[in-house]
Amino acid sequence: MKSQKSYSSRTDDHRLSRRDLLKATAQIAALGIVGCSGVSAAPDEWVSLFDGHSLDGWRASENKSSWKVEGGCLVADGPRSHLFYEGPVGNHTFRNFELTLEVLTKPGANSGVFIHTRYQETGSPTAGYEVQINNSYPMVGENPEFRRTGGLFAIQDVFKAFLRDDQWFRMRILVVGKRIRVWVNEFPMVDYLEPAFPPRMKNRMGRRLSQGTIALQAHDPGSRIHFRNIRIRLLPDDADPFAEPRPDVSPYGMTEGLIDRLSMLSIPVTDFHIHLRGGMTVEKAIERQAVTGINAGVLENHGRGWPLDTNEKLAAFLDGVVGKPVFVGIQVNDRDWAETIDPKLLDRLDYVLADTMIMPMPDDNSPPVKLWLTDQYTIDDPKAWMERYIRHNVRVLSEPITILANPTWLPKPIAHLYDELWTEDRMRLIIETAVKRGVAFEINASGYPPEKFIRLAREMGAKFTLGTNNFDDRPISLARCFEMIDKCGLHGRDFLLIRPKSGSGAS
Repeated sequence: MKSQKSYSSRTDDHRLSRRDLLKATAQIAALGIVGCSGVSAAPDEWVSLFDGHSLDGWRASENKSSWKVEGGCLVADGPRSHLFYEGPVGNHTFRNFELTLEVLTKPGANSGVFIHTRYQETGSPTAGYEVQINNSYPMVGENPEFRRTGGLFAIQDVFKAFLRDDQWFRMRILVVGKRIRVWVNEFPMVDYLEPAFPPRMKNRMGRRLSQGTIALQAHDPGSRIHFRNIRIRLLPDDADPFAEPRPDVSPYGMTEGLIDRLSMLSIPVTDFHIHLRGGMTVEKAIERQAVTGINAGVLENHGRGWPLDTNEKLAAFLDGVVGKPVFVGIQVNDRDWAETIDPKLLDRLDYVLADTMIMPMPDDNSPPVKLWLTDQYTIDDPKAWMERYIRHNVRVLSEPITILANPTWLPKPIAHLYDELWTEDRMRLIIETAVKRGVAFEINASGYPPEKFIRLAREMGAKFTLGTNNFDDRPISLARCFEMIDKCGLHGRDFLLIRPKSGSGAS
């Protein structure tokens, strides 16, 4: 596959005038490769779908005045409308292809690129897939729009807003066979393989790959968006979808159609507990996100004796991660962390994760001990220690954290007393405190918290996240997390939605 980087990014080089297009068509016809199917591209040839100064070849639905050509760009601004390509290239019927376009969103814009679709006069296209464009559409109301740029809308979504408005970005969509791949500014966003029998909601039964045209979306009067350099490269019908191998997703607990089913529940599937250690990098997290559909939240440990032990190190970490399509957080290990971090740096974080696995021992006035290092302490009276541990949990939950990881964890010396020590009353106290403070509980891939805690927390209105807590870059299965979603009947409303804040995300 020819790389997107193989051609110039200068806009004037990408845009074909109508005269140039007619000239190119005549040249191709002379070679005998244009037939009744319309204008075709020679192998590896890119063809423009937009001439830069008119709507020739495009057909708008319903509110047609929502589309204009301004400054060499297609501009969407107004009530709902979709602009369908109905020009001569490929007789506007595409099966395997590579599409590139450049996009600029104004604040609050919402749009999308539809593929394998067909013209319809009203409503959102029911045929084909939509690649979402949404950098700053407000998350308001009972059903806030949390799906962001680069995702396959309501099929394999991206939840992190990482692009600035008022700046051009490039989107690339590659469709071969049953495989859809999406890149934004060369970040891999989606690598989706359509199942043999894809699960779909009744109003999305047409979300299937077959063939069709391209459409752009004008979403609402507050969504102003610009498109330019819309180009396509047609590929043979027998092109190999796995010419570039697709990684095996089964080690992550992914089964055929699972990401589709989770999308039907509107669950923002995200692993917020990905440590950048042991060979794990931001780039690997992004690649995993694209192929599995499990969004990524990357973090480093913060505290005395941990990788991020100064504001300077925290700033360097943020500078290397923020602005990429992953959520960014820290795991805090000191109880005075909120007083030591520069508030400006804290505002750049998407979330703060904590656990209760570091605790003063043998009493509240003692130095903190890592409870997983069992040779560092003894527990002579489990019940008395549990009372201290509950107070410790409440203290951690009272900090300005976002997620409590490994809730209800117990150290190995007393883990066999779990049911005796974690009474329902103690669970309720922890859950009440978390709900009051707006802290979500992590459902961890390794086994915490147990099903009975998740059920009780859901009944009491708690929110959840998913997490793996890796030590290296090897795959970790989230099968246990998905099992808890099914067993406990969790839906999107039960999960934490990270909302963009000034200074973070698209910075």
